[in-house]
Amino acid sequence: MFFYDIPNLLLILILIVVSFRMGLIPLWLSFFLGVFALTPFFLNDVLFPATYMPDQFAYFDRVQGIRSQGLIAGLLNIEFANNTKMLVSNWMLAIIPLPYVETIKSLGFFNRLIATAFTIWLYSSKNLRGWPLLFVLFYPSFLLYSSLALRDTLVVVFMLVPVILFLENRRLLALIVSSPLFFIKFQNFFLILIFFVIHLYFSRGSIFYRYRYMFLIVVIGGLTPFIMEIIKLLDFYRWALFYEDGGLLSEYVPINSFREFMVIALQSAPYFLMKPFPWEASNFLQLIQSIENIFIFAVLAFMFSKASSIDKKIALKWLVYLIAAFSIYGLVVFNFGTAVRYKFPFILIVIIGMAYELYLKHGKLILNKESKN
Repeated sequence: MFFYDIPNLLLILILIVVSFRMGLIPLWLSFFLGVFALTPFFLNDVLFPATYMPDQFAYFDRVQGIRSQGLIAGLLNIEFANNTKMLVSNWMLAIIPLPYVETIKSLGFFNRLIATAFTIWLYSSKNLRGWPLLFVLFYPSFLLYSSLALRDTLVVVFMLVPVILFLENRRLLALIVSSPLFFIKFQNFFLILIFFVIHLYFSRGSIFYRYRYMFLIVVIGGLTPFIMEIIKLLDFYRWALFYEDGGLLSEYVPINSFREFMVIALQSAPYFLMKPFPWEASNFLQLIQSIENIFIFAVLAFMFSKASSIDKKIALKWLVYLIAAFSIYGLVVFNFGTAVRYKFPFILIVIIGMAYELYLKHGKLILNKESKN
């Protein structure tokens, strides 16, 4: 079955070679993209057993089913109709123009094609350069999850592209492009809307910015009567994920007040960024992820420092968004593997989005002498 994935690999390599020959990417970037195109061969049942991430089998089986029945028949198949998230994700993966879905590694190549094309687009069309580009290229979690039979690469694309469009003031298009997130990962769609609001709040010259304080008063006033109901609902899902991760009911600490909610949320954000700590790792992959977390913390501190030296308001805006997203996720996610999987799209959004906004507004690239002019 190994040989069925060779054509998938070759088509990715052809994309890289054509992009290089067209002058879209330099030779060094072509080389690393070509090397990383091989990663699906070395993960499942090599670096770790495929059963470590069992969701992969569901995606593989259903994408293969859609391909075997035809796209329209697969879309209408009643077996998928009860799970919108799986239906939309698998149908999107099924239309990726690669020929074979014969092994669980096949979808890894589908995702590598998306990640490769996305990186080429960021470099050639959005002028991603310097440290942000190197980070995207060598970020271990992005490389890992974009080489597996999962939907995470789709989630990244449908989060990051709308953010870029919103920064370019193409706001209606940003909302349209983000809409698939509503079906494949609703909570991330909600968090992208939060970014839109935060961006408008910090954007001088917009109507929203002019009346931002009035808007905050209206929002706070509207939510106040329902705040405890919202907290109770959030606490229910928090308890469910705690129990699903093997937690005992007697050990669960519920959220009983708005004050407790705020304290736990703010405490959860830095822990969500750093977990698992090295002493919390229970296997080799978690140990690698804990080392990666230390690296990510250093990179974020470095990037925010450099961004702040160029534009403090932009740096503050992205820091507020990162804390908001991680506070919400940190509240409800207890599993270490899930935490790593859920946070890496937000790390990418902050690094790329902050760098791109600095380029748009100031013509400056982080740690790079190039400018827009």
